[in-house]
Amino acid sequence: MLKVIFGILLVLSVVSPINAGNIVTKKVYGHVVATDTNASPNTIVIKAKNPKGLDLIVGAFVEDDTVITIGKKQAGLKDILAGDKVNMVYNRNLRVKAKSIKVKR
Repeated sequence: MLKVIFGILLVLSVVSPINAGNIVTKKVYGHVVATDTNASPNTIVIKAKNPKGLDLIVGAFVEDDTVITIGKKQAGLKDILAGDKVNMVYNRNLRVKAKSIKVKR
């Protein structure tokens, strides 16, 4: 079931009305639903709230240049656990790519 969720989120993130030249940088604060280090590229799914208080699910690719920290220490995607509170900055274009992920434990 988790792979189905990842598949749906990744398809939704790839099929977007934004043109290739329009990179939008966004921030999200929420809880990690899942990570997948076996996918290529790696992925993370975060559940947050939008400004109206409704649930917002963000799935993003995590690539080698994504900066991941736990507290003040450098970390990898494999170190992030489901349920962790995170701040993520991501670029949205024809796909969603995490720029930085900060884990708060």
